[in-house]
Order: sequence, then C-alpha cells, then structure tokens
Amino acid sequence: MGSEWGLSAASGLVAPLLVDYLVKPIERRIRYLFRFHKIVQELHQNQQDLAAKETQVKDDVEEAKLQIRTQVIYDQVDEWLTKAENALKDVKVLDSRIEENKRCFRLCPNWCWRYQLSQEIENKTLEIADLVKKSEFKRVGHRAKLPNLNLVTSKDHVDLKSSEAAFNKIMEALKDDKVKKIGVWGMGGVGKTTLVRNVGGEVKGFDRVIMVTVSETLDIEKIQNKIADNIDLKFEKKTGEVKAAELWSRLSNGKFLVILDDLWKEWNDDGDLRKIGIPLVKDEKGCKIILTTRNYNVYQHMECEKTVQVKVLEDDEAWTLFEMNAGLKKADSHVIGEAKKIAKECKGLPLAIVTLAKALKGKALDRWKDSRKKLERSALMEIPSIQTEREKNAYISLKISYEHLKNKMSQTCFLLCALYLEDDSINVEDLVRYAWGLNLYDKTNSIEEMRIQVLEVINYLKDSCLLEDGDVGRYVKLHDIVRDVALWIASEEGSSFMIKSRMEILNKSSESSKAISLLGSGRKKFPDRLMHSKLEILLLNNCDIQGTCFLGMRELKVLNLTAVYGTGVISLYALTFLPKLRALHLDSFEYFSFLGNLTTLEILSLSGWVFKGFADELEMLENLKILDLINCAFPGGFQSKVIQRLSQLEELYPPRLHINNDIFLEIKFFTRLRRLFVEVPSLHCPLDFKFPELEKYKIGINGYSIHFGYREMSGFGYTFDTARSLKIEEVFPYNAFSQLVGNLESLEVSKIKD
Repeated sequence: MGSEWGLSAASGLVAPLLVDYLVKPIERRIRYLFRFHKIVQELHQNQQDLAAKETQVKDDVEEAKLQIRTQVIYDQVDEWLTKAENALKDVKVLDSRIEENKRCFRLCPNWCWRYQLSQEIENKTLEIADLVKKSEFKRVGHRAKLPNLNLVTSKDHVDLKSSEAAFNKIMEALKDDKVKKIGVWGMGGVGKTTLVRNVGGEVKGFDRVIMVTVSETLDIEKIQNKIADNIDLKFEKKTGEVKAAELWSRLSNGKFLVILDDLWKEWNDDGDLRKIGIPLVKDEKGCKIILTTRNYNVYQHMECEKTVQVKVLEDDEAWTLFEMNAGLKKADSHVIGEAKKIAKECKGLPLAIVTLAKALKGKALDRWKDSRKKLERSALMEIPSIQTEREKNAYISLKISYEHLKNKMSQTCFLLCALYLEDDSINVEDLVRYAWGLNLYDKTNSIEEMRIQVLEVINYLKDSCLLEDGDVGRYVKLHDIVRDVALWIASEEGSSFMIKSRMEILNKSSESSKAISLLGSGRKKFPDRLMHSKLEILLLNNCDIQGTCFLGMRELKVLNLTAVYGTGVISLYALTFLPKLRALHLDSFEYFSFLGNLTTLEILSLSGWVFKGFADELEMLENLKILDLINCAFPGGFQSKVIQRLSQLEELYPPRLHINNDIFLEIKFFTRLRRLFVEVPSLHCPLDFKFPELEKYKIGINGYSIHFGYREMSGFGYTFDTARSLKIEEVFPYNAFSQLVGNLESLEVSKIKD
C-alpha cells in the first residue's frame, strides 16, 4: 500500500518536470520553425506598446522639467529611456533581417537560419515586454538641492577679529530654532553687505540662500522677481498678489535663508513680508531672514530676535587693512609715517580705507602728504546730508581716491555710472556708447577701439574699488556710498562734469550742468524755463518735456528719451536744433518724421513699435556707425533695403522679427561692419557672397530663438554672451559661412537635411 502511494507521488512530481524539460522545449523549437509569422507579429505589437510608453515617459520628463527648471530626473528613469531607445533600434535591425529571411526562404529555405532568427525575435519580444511592464513610474524626478551663494573671497582678503566675531554671531543665530529674523546694522561702508554675503556662502542646512538688495525706494515687484530668479520660479501671472501667492507656496515647501540687504525704512513687519511672498520659518519649512540696515530703528521695528552691530575697525585692524591694500611692506619710513596718519583719518571705515589705500599705492611722498592734509582739513568742510565726522571723512577719502584716478576719461566714466539709479546694474555697453557720443577718448577711430578703452577703464575702476561687478555678465554697480560721493563730486560748482539727478536740484539751478539724469519710473515734468547751454548728456524716463526745452541745448551730444506711456510725444523736429547730437536712444516713439534731419547722428537705438515713414528718414542718416533696432517691432515688416545707404555702419542689430531675409545682400557691401546680430527665417545668398571682416557676430538662420545669446537692457544696448555664434536649422549654407567657421565660439545646428 505504502509503495503504491510512493509510486503515485513520484509520478505526480515527474510528470510536470517531463513537461517542462522535454515537452515545452520541443514545442518551442517547433514554434520557431512553423510559427515564424506569429512570432514577428508579437514582436511588432510589443514594439508599438514600448514606443507608446517611451513617448509617455518622455512627456512626463519634459513636463517635470518645465514646471521646475532644476528638476533632477531619477537615474532609473534615464536608464529605462536608454534601454527603450536601444530596444526600438534593435527591432529596426531585426526587421531588415526578417525581410531578408522572407525573400531567401521562398527561393531556398534555410531552416537553421529561421530557427536562430525566431529565437532572437522571441528574446527581444520578452525584453520589450519587460520594459513595458517596468514603465509605470510614480515620479520621474525630484527637485534639485539648490546651491548656496558662491563665496567670493578677494585675493587681498584679511581676517579681522571684529568681522570674525560678527560672522560667528550670525552663524550661531541661524542655528537657533527660536530665531527667525536677524538684524545686522551699522553705518554705510562698514562692511555689512560683505559680511552677510560671506555668511551666505558658508552657511549649511538651507535649500537655498537668496540675497536681494532692497534700497532706499522699496520696489516689491523687483524683489519678487529677484527671489523668483534665485529659486527658478517662473510666474504664471504678473499681478503682485498672484506673484506673492506663488512665492509663498514655493518657499513654504523648503527651507530658505533670505538676505534683505540695505533696508532704509521701517517695514510693517510680517505684513510687508507677506506682500512680497516670504513665509517665516515654521516647523523647519519657510524662510529665515537676515536684514542689513544703517538705521537702528528699522531692525527694532522688524522685531528681530537677534541683532548684530557691525562696528568700525579698531586702529590696529584699520592699519592692517590699509597696509595690505597700499602695499607698504617695503615702503620708505616717511611714506609709512604719512600712511599711518591717513589710515587713522579714515576713522576705521573699511570702504574708505581700501579705496584710499589702493589710490595711493606706489605714489610719491608728496602725494601722500597732500592727501593727508586734505583729510585733516575735511572737518571744516560742509558736506550736505552728512551728519557725523566719520561719514564726512569717508566721503573725503573716496573723493581723494577719485582725484587719484589716472586720467579724465577714468573720472568721467566713474561719474557716468552715477547717472543710474541706486543699486542699478549698469550695462557696460551703455557706457561705451555714451563715451563715443561724448568723445571721451578722441584718439579712437572706431566704436570697437572706444569699447576697448572703456573696458580698460572699467577694470581699472574695479581694481580701485570704485566699481563692483554687477549681477550678471558685463554689468557693473556702484556701492551706494560711492554713488553718493560721485554725485557729491559732480554737484560741486567747480566740477568738470556737473550732474543733476533730482528734480528739486534741477529746478534750482542747471546752467552749469553737463549731465542730467531723471531715470526713475515715476512720472515727471521737465522744467521748460531753465537754460542748459552746457548740457552734453540727457537721460529721461517717463518725463513730460516740451520741444522748446531743446532750443538752448546746443552742446547736447547724447540723448536717451523714453516717452511717457499713453501720452503724445514730442515731435522729432525739436531735435533738429541739436547740432552736436551723436548718440540717440528713443523708446516708445511711433512716428519718426524729421529723424532724417539729424545728420550728425552716429549711434541710433530704438525700442518699441515703428510705423510707416521710418524707412525714408533712416536712409538719410549716412553717418551712422551703430544702428540698433533689436527691440523694435515693425508691423509692416522691416525692408532691408532701407539700410543700403548706411555705408559707415560698424555695428548692426536689426529687429528680431519682421525682417526680410534679403538683408545679407545689403550686408556684404558694408566694408566697415565689425559687429552683427541677426536672425532671419530663411537665407538666400548668391554663390559669391562674402561677409565683411566681422569681429563679433550672432547669426541665426531658419529658427528664431528670442534668448539667442543676447541680454536685453534698458537704454542703448545689450551684451554678447559669446562673441562669435551661429545657430542654423534645416539647411547649412557652407559656401556663405565658410569664412566664419574657422573662428567660431558657438555653433548650434539642428534638423539639417542631406
């Protein structure tokens, strides 16, 4: 009985094994030979399923990247996409072999070949089926951990005990869960911004450190946009409340350190933070705030849980900083004696110490003595709006640094930077065009030569600590105290370049002014009964001005005029009374009658809509060296033939849209042309076409890209991110572009046909 039961159990186990190891392999082999078409059909069905899944996953990835530009795609998703792509390529290879097998099998059947091919097809089908099964991803990626501010340490950095103590206090406060807001206060130029920037570069435990300059005039939208740029947030709508809600939502989902630099006025505490969209930290989510201010009452009103005062340097620290920046290690003992007196007169203010030390570095003894005497006499001088002796000495120190600049061009470029609003980033290209218009360096024969001179001056001013790097690219900034000093210098009656930058000052007196700048966004009315006989540069934004105001401006060389929105604008006939006008920027003008009468123009820049009549006027401006229309829209299209008489052009920036593709037929005759930025929808070049000897260019063919290598700006110009670039789609006209290929910095081609 037991033996029968054992035999029965054994047979029950053996039977399935026999099926698995003997029957199924035989069945599979037979299937390879006689069900070939069915196997191929299964392959193609799985191929379709995988292609559909691949498209779906790719769409999910693109959607994730679109929503958050810093999205990091999971490795397994990238790996799956790679395998899917390779599998689909393998199917194409198999298809060609399948077709070849079918043809040969009809003529001379090769069962061995068909067997091997069927086996390969089935293996690939199983692989694809597995990929389809693994294509269901709950999430395709995650938000990247955003980096902190880059800590840029000067090569001349000095470790000072007072700065280190303040730094450590802030770092300890940031670790305290009870501290949400930290106030850093001290007088202007004492080093508050440098301190908090260093904190931002060193601190750990935050998803992102965001630094925003607030300035004297609070601009909520500007602050919102700056924060959004820092966290890669693209606003869906433009209204302030909606922006605040979007910022609040994003910042509430992480842990951020927000540095609000240079607060001047008391905020309504958390209410103003809510208006911007900054949520204070709660349960490890939201924002901790560091604010810097000169005003003790500001951080008190903001109810900061921790305050850190940044004081001026002690005498020994001040001397260490001065000695290093003036390079006095091997100096004569008499120079060192004068230097110690000067360092003491700087009253421990780092900004004054560094700028004056660098200005006097390497100078003769008599220059040191002269600077010391000026500083000592400064106590007797009256400087408007300066209340303390220490601030007064800071002004005098910076003025002496200005006086030690090597030439008039350096001094004038420095003062030109003061024409911009406080904390504005200043486009170097604007300064190049102003310099040309004012003829600051009369030995230059071309715009490019002037640009070289201006760039050299900019670097010199940076080395002198009178200019700082701007937020991006070729932009610069003035420290607010340095700007105040520049305006003070330029407001003195004896100044060679007197500037008026506020309406109340302008209304009092302007006869001696060489520069007037009213760039604020608020609407203004330009005084029409004042004389401006010495005025050389006039920058106006949103300012009502009568045409008769220009009658007395016989020396005006540079004019930047943005019309008041929604109102009529002056007739350009008024500008015909400006016999020395060389550079002109017009924004939001629509009609250009009499523009052709401005025959002295060498730089013309326009922004906004341009209607009929422009072409006839433009062709009369035969002395133009720069024509910048890149921010213009021509509803009727831009006809390239209008530029054919502008034989003196050195730089051409045609509009990005509505441009005729025959523009290259005109360009080839511009033998002086050195810079070109152009995008056209197609290209028709004769076989013998040759470009002029271009030094810088951005050329796009067949595909528009609004952000193709330029940076938009207010005023006269924009900057090149790379100097020589081609972007071409569909057809590469090698004959036309062969001379440019050899010195390219950037080449982007796509959809090129054979």
